[in-house]
Amino acid sequence: MKLENQVCSLDLAKRLKELGVKQESLFWWVWGHNVQRELNYGRIEDDNFAAFTVAELGEMLPCFFKTEENGYVNLVIRKMADNDWHIEYVSYKEVIYKITEVVTEADARAKMLIYLKENNLVSV
Repeated sequence: MKLENQVCSLDLAKRLKELGVKQESLFWWVWGHNVQRELNYGRIEDDNFAAFTVAELGEMLPCFFKTEENGYVNLVIRKMADNDWHIEYVSYKEVIYKITEVVTEADARAKMLIYLKENNLVSV
């Protein structure tokens, strides 16, 4: 499996940094030799973006949390038959927050974390 499929995309990494997610990751999107972003290991500078791995994103996502209207909601992550990823928080009754049709698990997790941060549902 390519490393690019195991970390969040550059666009999602930028958005996570904008939202104030701590830039602590094993891999980074950095300026490369061709004046474009590339993945690098352990190189931390202000103009770089943390390329969070699936595991790092998994540590940041809560396995559950409580909402006023739905009570406790639990994290569910599935790989579908078409190889797309679906990630959602579900209550005992229904799906509450849902991200679907994402190609990599890392991007699915990053998109959910962005949603949770934008809606003040988590602090990381």
